[in-house]
Amino acid sequence: MRKWNRHHVTISICLLFIVVLVGWSMIFNLTDDKIPNTYILYDDEANIIGDAPFPPSADFPFGTDREGDHLFYKVLEGAQYTIGAAILISLISFILSFAIGVLGGFTKSWGKKWTQSMFTSFYFIPQSIIAFNMLYPLLWEPRQGFETSFTERVIWQSLALAVIMAPTTAILLANETRQILDKEFVTCARVLGGSKTFLFKNHVLPHLKPRLFIIFPKIMIQALLIIAHLGFFDLFFGGTDVCYGPMCPPPQPFVQEWASIMSMSYVELTNAWWIFMIPMFFFALTILSLTGIARGLEGLLEEDEVKSGSVEKKAGRKENGALTERDFILVDQGVDRGR
Repeated sequence: MRKWNRHHVTISICLLFIVVLVGWSMIFNLTDDKIPNTYILYDDEANIIGDAPFPPSADFPFGTDREGDHLFYKVLEGAQYTIGAAILISLISFILSFAIGVLGGFTKSWGKKWTQSMFTSFYFIPQSIIAFNMLYPLLWEPRQGFETSFTERVIWQSLALAVIMAPTTAILLANETRQILDKEFVTCARVLGGSKTFLFKNHVLPHLKPRLFIIFPKIMIQALLIIAHLGFFDLFFGGTDVCYGPMCPPPQPFVQEWASIMSMSYVELTNAWWIFMIPMFFFALTILSLTGIARGLEGLLEEDEVKSGSVEKKAGRKENGALTERDFILVDQGVDRGR
């Protein structure tokens, strides 16, 4: 049985933060869904002593925005949309990357080099720029209004971002698959007549599985960053509500996810810094938690590799070394040799 170490503690704390945040957000939206508001503050004698925005204090631990909404509950409301969107996009991208990467690892055709070269270009082209150009017609409300529903826009946006993110992960999985296929025991299995399905099920997947758990939180971080970048381009998750009449407010989101909150409040950095920094703080904590999960899993995998390597070295030394008396079991010690 594996003993707990610092990697287990790191993974548990980071995972607990994300689970509690998303669970609390879902409960809040399902039960109450009303953000507390304090626009004007009165004393005991009903005198006005302040108005929004209120900075972080004992009465308002995370402060309020200019409309008087308590920022903690505003961030809490958007947690399920932001993290939920990242999970959905990452899951679709992970499935696509896994299928393309494993097939690419088994493929040895002339087109493999050209496909890998094309996919490698996604390492150098900012994915947020690609996403902006692809999603602008879908998410920016035209003058005549949206012709698609909110659910349709979420589905198409998730699919588009998953496709944009898939090539870089597919290259990683293809390289990992090729390294496994180049190992000696896989070559022996192929010589003995093992099919590609047999090799994948019995050799590639068991060795690739630990890497998959490390890759998924990294894909989530990538999805969160792209969503945040699109938010600063005023392309909010699920669409941007745009008004074209006179005296119109700036573009508004349909749901209060974190990217939209940060995008609409970054101008407050010089006046009421907490309006931007509080959602940014939770966004950074989420990314740090996902990074901690990935680092913890990498640490556990390295420990397993070190242990397996030390066992193989001991077995090799014993196999190549001279035989000693401890290598034999005497089974006739109780037999009378005088007979």
